[in-house]
Amino acid sequence: MDTRALERIASLAASVQDFHQRFGLAGPHSREELLSRIPIQDEEVRELHQAILHESPERIASEAVDVLYVAIGTLVCLDPDLVAAALAEVIDKNGAKTERTHHINAAGKVVRRS
Repeated sequence: MDTRALERIASLAASVQDFHQRFGLAGPHSREELLSRIPIQDEEVRELHQAILHESPERIASEAVDVLYVAIGTLVCLDPDLVAAALAEVIDKNGAKTERTHHINAAGKVVRRS
């Protein structure tokens, strides 16, 4: 992924924040409200699945961004301090993984070596 795409991801996050504020959807939310987002995320993942199976690379990219948009929307519904801490944790955790400590399993996921 190039710098331009990374910059667009930051722009996407700002767009999601603006969207949620515009519609009064910004957080924090209750667990019940968060659970109501699962069908939305599921729908976007199903659309991505179908695009991967049957559509052009352009449609796949579009559907992947839709998945990301909804996922970022869920983050917008949480306490910002918790989100910042979780982002740092995931970045640090994945940044520390190496080929010596982890491998790619049969499903294509990077997992800890046993």
